[in-house]
Amino acid sequence: MNAAIYLFGTSHSLQCAAPGVEGSKVAAFEAELHHVCEKHAIVRIAEEASKSGLSCCGVECTIGARVAQKLGIEHHNVDLEPEERAALSLDDGPMLNIVLRSGFPDGGSGFRAAYSVIGDAVRERIWIGRILARSQWPTLFVCGADHTTSVEQLWRSLALPVTVVHRDYEP
Repeated sequence: MNAAIYLFGTSHSLQCAAPGVEGSKVAAFEAELHHVCEKHAIVRIAEEASKSGLSCCGVECTIGARVAQKLGIEHHNVDLEPEERAALSLDDGPMLNIVLRSGFPDGGSGFRAAYSVIGDAVRERIWIGRILARSQWPTLFVCGADHTTSVEQLWRSLALPVTVVHRDYEP
């Protein structure tokens, strides 16, 4: 198994072509994704995305999904849906209960930040598991720029090939 992954960090608003993102930026992003896929013979685009997340952005699919369809390759959303986050206690419920009960002097901002880091670490490991489970290589993984470095480190810890195409792509 040559589980080669290419990481492409960007903003979620650009990833989803959310309302308000300039059309020229969306076009440039789409062209860059297309170029990366052709250059590296990508067979699947995986994304930090979920159906509920797309709905929150007011879109039906990501630019990555459109590129995958045009190229005739697989596309895979790997982020957790709200019910999956709740089942893992990664939603706001547990955190807010602790903050409210504990009466942190700073309003819980330090706790909230630490809890977010823990939640992101759990989510990133789930993404990697979902990407590995499909066993289609090479894969392009499009994620929020805040995750690029940590996902790269996790992939390297598995002694698998990883290339960062963009840490934080902006056209």
